[in-house]
Amino acid sequence: MIRRMHHVGIVTSDIESAVRHYTSLFGCATPALVSIDRPGLKFRTAMVSVAPASGSHVQLIEPEIGFGVEELRSKGEGAIIEMAFEVDDIEAFYREMNEQGMPPLNLLGQPIDTPYLVAASGNRYLYLPKDRNFGTSIEIIQVMPKQAGVA
Repeated sequence: MIRRMHHVGIVTSDIESAVRHYTSLFGCATPALVSIDRPGLKFRTAMVSVAPASGSHVQLIEPEIGFGVEELRSKGEGAIIEMAFEVDDIEAFYREMNEQGMPPLNLLGQPIDTPYLVAASGNRYLYLPKDRNFGTSIEIIQVMPKQAGVA
């Protein structure tokens, strides 16, 4: 069911500096910064493609409100706060998790009533309950094919 690890999420208080560090360290392209601003959730993020051929990434997260704020405060700069695993069929994964009594959530830890959420990239995702996973935030992602003319 799991294809591979897609990314690890790392918190930072200075995303520009963190992007410079990781792109220099791994010799990879500078990613776009994306701002997320929703009720209860505000952060900037960048997906550093550290191994493009395998699709492995480091997601840098500069939290302001919600997800990552407490982790940055308590664990500090550079703390790994999430693991993301890629699946082929997120709807099947959603059904299986519900059958196991582990209902999928959104990034704020609230139950979702659809099989997945859609990121700005078009990828589908959901989260598993941290309290059921030893406090670890686990994201499940289905990478969707890029459509012609869509960035």
